[in-house]
Amino acid sequence: MKRITAGATALLLIAIAGCSSQPTSPPSSASPSASASVAAASPVAVPSSSPSGDPSGGPVPSSAPSVRPSPDLAIDSVAAVVTNDLRVRSKPEVSDASKKLEPLLDAPRHVFIVDGPVTASGYVWYEVAPIRDAGVTVELPFGWVAAADKDGTPWLAPTAAGCPATPRTVDSLFALDTVLGLACFGATPFSVTARLAQPEATCGIDIGWSVDPDWLSSTCPQPKFLLESPTALGLSAYSIIDPSVNVASFRPGVDPADWLNVRLTGRFDHRAARTCRGVSSDTPVPLSDDQIVLGCRATWVITRITSR
Repeated sequence: MKRITAGATALLLIAIAGCSSQPTSPPSSASPSASASVAAASPVAVPSSSPSGDPSGGPVPSSAPSVRPSPDLAIDSVAAVVTNDLRVRSKPEVSDASKKLEPLLDAPRHVFIVDGPVTASGYVWYEVAPIRDAGVTVELPFGWVAAADKDGTPWLAPTAAGCPATPRTVDSLFALDTVLGLACFGATPFSVTARLAQPEATCGIDIGWSVDPDWLSSTCPQPKFLLESPTALGLSAYSIIDPSVNVASFRPGVDPADWLNVRLTGRFDHRAARTCRGVSSDTPVPLSDDQIVLGCRATWVITRITSR
C-alpha cells in the first residue's frame, strides 16, 4: 500500500511512490496519526546540559577515542532522540567521507533502528529512519547517528513504541506511519475494510531508475486497483498486491458508484521485501541499499481480497 501524494514520495525515507493522474493526500483530520501515539509513549528525559560532544556537527573525536557504554538498541525497535541538534551522517564514522545530513534531529523525535551497533571514531553508531509527525511531509534524513557522548551521556534511548490499535479500516492504515507499522506489527497479518477503484491512469514517467521486484515498489507504479476509504471521498492509495493473489473476479469502476466494498488482508515485512534492490541502466540510484530494503519492508502488501 502506497499512499498517493502530490509529490513523488509517500514515505519519509524512500522516494519510490510515483505520481497519479489525480493525486490526493489524506486530510490530517481523517484519523489520529500513529506518530502521535509514539509521542505519547513513556517520556524520556532530555539531558539538561549540552553534550560534551557536538551532535550538530557530528561527534567530535578526541585524540585517543575510548568508547563508553551506550544504549543497547535492538534492530527493528523504536528509540527516542534525547538531545537536540543530533547529527545524522551517511557513514558510521566522523570523517570527510561521512556526509553531514540535514536537518538535525531534536528530542523527542522517535526513530526506527535499521542497523547497528557499529563502533568507530570513539562512538557507537546506529542506522536510523526517523518517524514522521502527524500531517508533516518534510523528509528527515536516513543515516547513522551516535547513540551517546563519549562520557556516556545518551543521545538515543530505548522507548516504548506507543503502538496504535491494529488498523481496522483503510483510513486508519493511511494514518499509520509505515515504518512505525513495521515496528509495531512486523509480519503479522491483519485485515481492513476498503473500497476498490479502477485507476484512470498511471504515472507513465520514467525517472531513470526503479526497484526490483517492481510489483512491490516501483518508481512508476502500475497499480491494479486504487484503495479508497470505505466511508469518505478523497483518501486514495495504490494497491500493492502479492502476485499469488487472484484478482480476476474484482472489476471495480472509475466512478464511486462502481467501487467495490472489500475486506483486505495484508502484512508489512513481506517475504520478498529483503530482496528489494535499486536498478538502473544509466541513472545513479539515489537511495542506499538499506533505504530501499526498508521501504519495501515498510510497505503493506495485500495477501487476500474478499467481497463484503
